[in-house]
Amino acid sequence: MAPAAKKAEPAKASGGTLAAVKAKGMLTCGVSTGLPGFSVPDKSNKWAGLDVDVCRAVAAAVLGSADKVKFTPLTAKERFTALQSGEIDILSRNTTWTHTRDTSLGLNFAGVNYYDGQGFMVNTKLGVKSAKELNGAAVCIQAGTTTELNLADYFRFNNLKYKSVVFDTSDQSVKGFESGRCDVLTSDQSQLYALRTKLQNPNNAVVLPEVISKEPLGPVVRQGDDQWFNIVRWSLNAMITAE
Repeated sequence: MAPAAKKAEPAKASGGTLAAVKAKGMLTCGVSTGLPGFSVPDKSNKWAGLDVDVCRAVAAAVLGSADKVKFTPLTAKERFTALQSGEIDILSRNTTWTHTRDTSLGLNFAGVNYYDGQGFMVNTKLGVKSAKELNGAAVCIQAGTTTELNLADYFRFNNLKYKSVVFDTSDQSVKGFESGRCDVLTSDQSQLYALRTKLQNPNNAVVLPEVISKEPLGPVVRQGDDQWFNIVRWSLNAMITAE
C-alpha cells in the first residue's frame, strides 16, 4: 500500500478521482480558513456554509453520506497548489472563475454557486461615502486573489493613489483593518459583509456602494478527469435546481 502514490496520481490529470475517493471512503474538500456564509467551523468544529454544502452534496452523491467529508482550510495562495498536487479532491473556497485560471492552471471550474463583485469597507470615522474619495488610502488586501489586480486597475483608471497592506488570510486582513494598519479593506462584497460581523464593533465600519468587478465564484476540479468534473458539475446543478 502506498498512500503517497495514490495522492499524487490525481495531480497528473489522468483521471481516477472517483475511484480514489471511494477507496479512502472520504472526500477531501479545500475550503477557506473561515468565512461566514461560505465555509466556517462552529465551536464543535463542524463546518457550515455555501461552499461546504457543495462538498457535502458531492459526498452524498458518490459515498452515500453528506458527512463523509474532510475539510482542509486553505489560504488563497495555497488553494490551487493543493488541488493540483492531489492534496484535495475538490476546491470549494469562494474562488473566482477567471479566463487565466481556467486556461493556465490545469483546472476546471464546475459552475457558479455565487455571483459576487469586489467592493470596499471603510472606517466610519473617515466620513467617506464613495470609493473615489480614497486617494492616498492604505488598503488591506488578501494575497493571491483577483482583488489585487482589480484594485490596481480601479485606482489607476480613476487617477487615484493607494498603498497596499497585504495579508495571507482574511482573518489577518480584518485584524489589520481593525487595528488601524489600513484605512480600507477590499474584497468581494459578500466577504466584506461577513468580515464586518467579526469586528468588535461592526457599526464602526461601512461597505461603500461601488462594485468594481464581476466575481463568479464556484467549485474547482483538476482537468483530465471528465467523470469527476461531471459529478461535481451535476451535484452543483442539482443544488441550484433544488433552490
